Amino acid sequence: MLSIEESIKEYEAMFQGKPNEVEVVTRTIPVRPEFSAETIKELRKNIGATQATLANLVGVSTRTVEAWESNRSEPNRSAQKLLTLLMQDKSFVDKLQLI
Repeated sequence: MLSIEESIKEYEAMFQGKPNEVEVVTRTIPVRPEFSAETIKELRKNIGATQATLANLVGVSTRTVEAWESNRSEPNRSAQKLLTLLMQDKSFVDKLQLI
């Protein structure tokens, strides 16, 4: 592992276009989908779930799912991640049921 001083010298060399050992990795982070009341209802119907079942899968109360679907509140980030996984892959329902 390089010392801080050695790392700084490597980065300076990189920015000056000189030979160096710096490896630059760029990653693109996809934008999270919007979760409108209609989107959540549609997702729930697509996976064949009741409000109670979706609530159980995501780890929230049935009232919370009702609030999402009536536009009174929005899913938090954790719920959004699970909902995104459910949107991308219906088989994720089976995986969540095992937890």
